[in-house]
Amino acid sequence: MLKFIGSKKRESQTGVNSRPARSRPTIELPRDSREEDAIAGTEPLADPIPTPNQRLGVRVLYEPSEPTAAVVDIVFVHGLTGDPASTWFQRETRTYWPATLLSRDIPNSRILSFGYDADVVNFWTPVSQNRLGNHALNLLGGLTRLREKSDTTERKIIFVAHSLGGLVTQDCLCSSRTNPEQHLQRVSSCTVGVSFLGTPHHGADLAAWAKFGTTIAGVIKHANSDIVSVLRPGSEMLARAQDGFHGLLRMRRNEGSEIAVTCFYEELPLPVVGKVVEMDSAIIPGYSNYGIHANHMDMTKFTDRDDDGYVSISGELRRWVKGLQTALDLPAVLKPLFLVPFRRDALFIDRIETFKEIDERAKTQTRIALSGIGGVGKSQIAIEYCYRFRNVQSNAHIVWVHASTRQRLEQAYRDIARRLKLPGRNDPAVDTLRSVVEWFNEAENGPWLMVLDNADDLDMFFAKPTSTIADVERIRPLIDYLPQGLEGSVLITTRDKRVGERLAGRHASVMVQPMSPQEAERLLRSQSERPNSWDDDESRALLHALEYIPLAITQAAAFISQNSLTLAEYLDMFHTNDSEVQDLLDEDVGDLRRDSESQNSVIRTWKLSFDLISKQNLRAAEMLSLMAVLDRQGIPKSLLRNNTDRSIDVTKALGTLQAFSLISAEDGGAGYELHRLVHLATRKWLEMQGTKEKWQEQALLVVADSFPTGHFETWTTCESLLPHAQTVIRYRDINENCPEQFSHLLGNMAYFDMLQGRYEIACARNLAAFKVYEKIFGLEHSETLSSMANLASTYWNQGRWEEAEKLEVQVMETRLRVLKAEHPDTLTSMANLASTYRNQGRWEEAEKLEVQVMETSLRVLESRASRYADQYG
Repeated sequence: MLKFIGSKKRESQTGVNSRPARSRPTIELPRDSREEDAIAGTEPLADPIPTPNQRLGVRVLYEPSEPTAAVVDIVFVHGLTGDPASTWFQRETRTYWPATLLSRDIPNSRILSFGYDADVVNFWTPVSQNRLGNHALNLLGGLTRLREKSDTTERKIIFVAHSLGGLVTQDCLCSSRTNPEQHLQRVSSCTVGVSFLGTPHHGADLAAWAKFGTTIAGVIKHANSDIVSVLRPGSEMLARAQDGFHGLLRMRRNEGSEIAVTCFYEELPLPVVGKVVEMDSAIIPGYSNYGIHANHMDMTKFTDRDDDGYVSISGELRRWVKGLQTALDLPAVLKPLFLVPFRRDALFIDRIETFKEIDERAKTQTRIALSGIGGVGKSQIAIEYCYRFRNVQSNAHIVWVHASTRQRLEQAYRDIARRLKLPGRNDPAVDTLRSVVEWFNEAENGPWLMVLDNADDLDMFFAKPTSTIADVERIRPLIDYLPQGLEGSVLITTRDKRVGERLAGRHASVMVQPMSPQEAERLLRSQSERPNSWDDDESRALLHALEYIPLAITQAAAFISQNSLTLAEYLDMFHTNDSEVQDLLDEDVGDLRRDSESQNSVIRTWKLSFDLISKQNLRAAEMLSLMAVLDRQGIPKSLLRNNTDRSIDVTKALGTLQAFSLISAEDGGAGYELHRLVHLATRKWLEMQGTKEKWQEQALLVVADSFPTGHFETWTTCESLLPHAQTVIRYRDINENCPEQFSHLLGNMAYFDMLQGRYEIACARNLAAFKVYEKIFGLEHSETLSSMANLASTYWNQGRWEEAEKLEVQVMETRLRVLKAEHPDTLTSMANLASTYRNQGRWEEAEKLEVQVMETSLRVLESRASRYADQYG
């Protein structure tokens, strides 16, 4: 049980002794709209009809009381001149059937609506000029965001679309299918059915109907002629949209995951206009189609569950959902995971001897370590090996684990647990690392391959548990969490061969050496724009100077190409004496500590790149500087942007850094990564410029501003920012210069740690935050008191009742003196102290405080009610 927190951000403002509960937001209706519940014969679920200012975007109309009970999202998309309320609302009986009828017949669904400006003409206000594709992208983005926020991205989807809404839905699915962003692709891959109601697949008199309205209003307001033109029979744009949708249907059919489609057509004409969408345009050959005895406008409105149209539509939906539920009840056949966050390099230069040795080791070893100097290509070899492994064993699970820090490894394991849907994956009390290991150790879950990338920290894997606060995060050595199942393999990359050999069970590492001269020559030419114009002697001299290290070669090629240099010019620059780089490798990173020449050759290339980027694109240099003082992996673009940045400037800056091979985008563009040596070299570059402290301070400010409060809905963001937060709080001098931001960040991190069950870490961080607040504000300041309350709450969750009581008494007494007895913060402090007494079995003291809280709260609320009544009558 989590104790109520005494922070201004987190404390109840009513003073009652309660914990926040998760609730679904509802939409308030005018009172007479609630008659529909009595007509529908069910208790009110909520007031579901969107009000006028809530009719754009994706809205929840119905959700089961237990949200996880929903197996499908049913999305209603209205048509031309419609909206999410009027399209599905029967005015005579006031029946809004998606929420009041369908929710009873398919209770294991979440029912959503999507609204967009579908007016082609309006007499009083200008109409939206959005094209069909704009509406489709808004549907795709809105639906994706809602599903991400509710952690339901893998839930299946059914669309119910009327008229133009069917074309919007088709375009949305096609855009999802071809989108490069993986999170947007899920809408298409999760869709299992579409019910089209009067959708003009081949054009219709919708165009004439719309044009009729357009003509009338032409002298009054603008009309959306783009949408009108799409609807005309023979429209080239409509034909392309249909081709794309039919291609999607064929692809899904070939994959064995066919999308169910049912088409409904109108049987009655509209007055004056006639039938808007004829039957031959409303159906898709080869799929079921049924008539609804109504006109184009009324075919979406039903009076009750016995309405013939409702019976037809709901019957199809129930059949589809029943099939989903049956599939969920069957033993799961897990699709092979491929969690490699990098695309295959089409220009990869084969390291023939290295791959031969890996293949030979794989015959007798289940763990293989690749060791070598940073930048030699270990990770690139591992990426290529993953794709080759998949080609040979298509049924194998292949996962990539960042192992540079404990936090990154734990995050990777949590991602694996989510993809495997392991029980308890969202429960802080469950050891997720252990669950993942046990799953991989089961013989029936093989074959599999796990890549443990950048496993460089010896202590992180093998250090014994300690009891000091400084080492509290090393609760258990990570070697215990590496799978040992005989049906799988672990491929390890490390700069320190000692780590590799111990992780591989004392087997010698595969030493990844610099490229051979022939391999290096092919790499240099593959990265260059004019390779045939080079002198062979000069290219050999350059590769020798770069010591055949792949990262140095690709960086040199980028520098030469971008600046239109000859090899001779680059060699002259490279051999220029520069004493500033002599100590660049004065950092213990395993095998890097060689003689100065072999070390400095790589770094010289990076320094040339740093200096040139500073001259060419200052924003790129600033981003690189900030990256250098954050954790080097998983850096979100949001941390790099300024409020004044234009999107094109950000794109150019990041493109410059990628062009120099200094950073790489993690798959999907969710974040960016610096190679370990680039990270170290950039930090030293900042030291030489005298700006390291400046960027450390900027990093603290950015992370402190971005790190959320730690509540459940922010966990994903907290997990992604935690490695960066843990980095910046170590900058002691900087933190003393920015005490408020430092303590604010510590408080949010502590709250997240507490919710994750890491109470010792939360305690240490809350204590540190409290000491800073006390120093700068004194004991009676509200921030100091809130920090004390948070620390007491952490003690409470650890069962350290006496320590919690001591702090809570101090907080309560101070607030009584400073804020008085009726202040909400004071009442909350009293309630929290009562809770501590109750857990100690001190019932009378607890009762006394709780009665006082109750009586004071009643008095305060009655006084407020009286003042309200006097003021407003």
